[in-house]
Amino acid sequence: MTGPRDWDKEMAEIDKIIASGKAPPAPAAASVPARGGQPSPAPPVRSGGGQGITLGRHKFGVWLRTLIGAGGAVALQLWPYAKGCGTMLYLYMLSAFAVTLLGAWAMRGAWVHRRGVAHVGGLIVFIAGLAFAAIQVLERSSYAAAPLSWTCP
Repeated sequence: MTGPRDWDKEMAEIDKIIASGKAPPAPAAASVPARGGQPSPAPPVRSGGGQGITLGRHKFGVWLRTLIGAGGAVALQLWPYAKGCGTMLYLYMLSAFAVTLLGAWAMRGAWVHRRGVAHVGGLIVFIAGLAFAAIQVLERSSYAAAPLSWTCP
């Protein structure tokens, strides 16, 4: 420790700064004594991004991603084309991959903007996309009793 502070002297310096109209000098980084008596550095200040503030457009964007992903999952469930083999199978798999990515994107946005229900919705969309893809892959692997092929004969 440095000893007692002369508060009258410090207050007089502050009064001079206020009277001159200049901006006060930046204070030194406050340090808190650690266990060993040595001062520890001040914690780093996180800057930028506005992570603590959630605007209405961010909330809307999170919910939009979640709802589009849910719509995509429902559309995959109601897929109107034959997905047994060939081009339509590949299009179906691409769609399942897109739904999975939408779910991950919705989860990330919901996590950043602290939207718990939207995060759970994104998780459900993500798992649904993985499940739709896994069903098609497992039907064509040695897991199935009569495996299907990826290409049409």
